[in-house]
Amino acid sequence: MVRWPAQDQPLAPLFDASVGKDTGGFIPCGVCSVQVSETPWIVCPRRLLALGTERPSEKQEPLRDRILSLAGFASGDDVKVWSEISLFDKETGTDYRLDYVLRRAADPPVIVEVMTASTSGGNKAKRTDMQSAFCDTVLHVHGLRQETGQSPGVNARQVWARMASQLIVKSEIANAWGGCTIWVVQDSLLAYIDSKTGLQLEQLRSSEWERNEVNIVSASLDNPDDLKLYSGPIHSADGRACWTDLLRAPAIPPVDVLTKRLNPSSVSASLVV
Repeated sequence: MVRWPAQDQPLAPLFDASVGKDTGGFIPCGVCSVQVSETPWIVCPRRLLALGTERPSEKQEPLRDRILSLAGFASGDDVKVWSEISLFDKETGTDYRLDYVLRRAADPPVIVEVMTASTSGGNKAKRTDMQSAFCDTVLHVHGLRQETGQSPGVNARQVWARMASQLIVKSEIANAWGGCTIWVVQDSLLAYIDSKTGLQLEQLRSSEWERNEVNIVSASLDNPDDLKLYSGPIHSADGRACWTDLLRAPAIPPVDVLTKRLNPSSVSASLVV
């Protein structure tokens, strides 16, 4: 979706002539993370966790080992990993994509979903769009630009909405199969969700792994060993914290917040019924 023509200045001399041949003459402009107000936000899920490789990076090892342990795998187990699997069933109307599916022999499958932030559109005039940010970063790394360049912002609200629509469904499906879904979420994104929804996140902190619940592992980019587990029921009938609180408002504002903005001079239409 975002690409740089391989032969265009000022980036063309910095890449081998073969670069772009497999992508129609373009260099894909990728980004793994952006920094907003001193907080690093992961954009590419593989920066947080890449299970589709036998040798993860050193920083990902604590998270990978924790995931395998929570999934119930033990040392010496032969675990197969599939990535980007479509879960489609016409009869039930099921249509989802799964980040990773882990399975040991014929055991129930374990689904691993990795949620990270997405970027905002950016501003081309201010060079905060993805293409400009990519160009300026490459030039800075090669010493051809003094400033580090700007980056697009993060769109945490969009990710939260997408996550909310899938968190419960994918967990319920895996639980019904006898397996589980493990959600991996960056701590920054989880803190945002905690502040913008009715989720009582601290009440869901857990040191124990519970089957038939929704389970999230919070991971930190700055401190890979700082892993927090949140586990709790999907629904609650007795007021306890549950994951459907993710769909609730954190608080109800007074109606004045709306009515004071209803200026008579800005009425769009006046209808007579």
